Amino acid sequence: MNHHVIRINAAGLIDADQHAVAPAAIHLRNHTILFAGAPEQLDDQLHARTLPAPSRTIDCPDELLLPALINVHAHLDLSHIGPQPFAGSFADWATMIRTTRAVHADDITRAVHHGADLALRGGTALIGDIAGAASLDAARALLTSPIAGVSFLEIFGIGARDTGVEDRLRQLTRDAPDDTDRHRIGIQPHAPYSCSLATYQRCADLGRPLSTHLAETLEELEFIRAARGPLIDMLRAIGVWSPAITPHNCTPIAHLEPVLARTPCIAAHLNYITDDDLHRLTDMPITVAYCPRASAYFRHPRAGHAAHRYRDMIDAGINVALGTDSIVCLDTPDRLSILDDMRLLAQRDHTPGRDLLRMATINGARALTVHPDACTFAPGPTL
Repeated sequence: MNHHVIRINAAGLIDADQHAVAPAAIHLRNHTILFAGAPEQLDDQLHARTLPAPSRTIDCPDELLLPALINVHAHLDLSHIGPQPFAGSFADWATMIRTTRAVHADDITRAVHHGADLALRGGTALIGDIAGAASLDAARALLTSPIAGVSFLEIFGIGARDTGVEDRLRQLTRDAPDDTDRHRIGIQPHAPYSCSLATYQRCADLGRPLSTHLAETLEELEFIRAARGPLIDMLRAIGVWSPAITPHNCTPIAHLEPVLARTPCIAAHLNYITDDDLHRLTDMPITVAYCPRASAYFRHPRAGHAAHRYRDMIDAGINVALGTDSIVCLDTPDRLSILDDMRLLAQRDHTPGRDLLRMATINGARALTVHPDACTFAPGPTL
């Protein structure tokens, strides 16, 4: 008897790659799917001994089986903060995060491990995590967690901080943990209002997985277009503003086009885009990480602005995946799951289930450069 073979019987199974069976059975050995389909077909193969007998059978007669989910944008190192109300000012919210986030190695490790546990409870097997502290502690913590993923080391470099970016990147890449089969190190230039175009280019030149926040708020649009508004005030308050921060007279997406047009990148949010932006995105090797509940938490879109254009992006052939953002802006303190974001889109927008499954699995796999079959019920290795 093979002690690592498990059979799961369920009411049904469905994935984004045209596998839909009810009732259903799955036969697994370690992390490899040997069979997924109708129970009687599995019985026939077991009787013919073309598959090994299971050492354990799990019956889930009322459950629908989905593949493991992929969350392409999370902030596990903020998990200790827990859900918090939003008072209406993004700059004030960012200040709250900056002053309450964990800063000591042990605290960061505990926060990341807690967030990883919450993600596993939510059915997530692979995550794109933003290691936001000014250290490698969050990345090292993900390596020792039970969840696989990419840890994006967050970089800030604008104004007075712009000149030190090369030294910071050199130090990070020198000291970063080696990539493994389950964990890799990426880079995240934080956002267009906290990183100059030169900083983005330096990050892209490293050749590591790249992520960023983009077109998230109206304040960001004002910052890039006119170099004014509350984000300028925030940079002054933390001592990094300089006269080199000048208006660009364009949208954030147009501003970053010289880098994003040739560098694969996961861009989180994109709550505010123009038709021209949408056209630009179609020519970029980009994944849009849409975080529906986070957008609702921050009250996006604001009055007078169009709803999020994720469906237009999908129709245009842009890879759109799902993220949760941090637990700070969620209403589920017991889990961190894009299944809740899928539910929101189904109820609010009537988004077809197949599209939601693609966003939650196959599209996320492409974003994090994992083979899409790993998040379907096709025979072979799974997440």
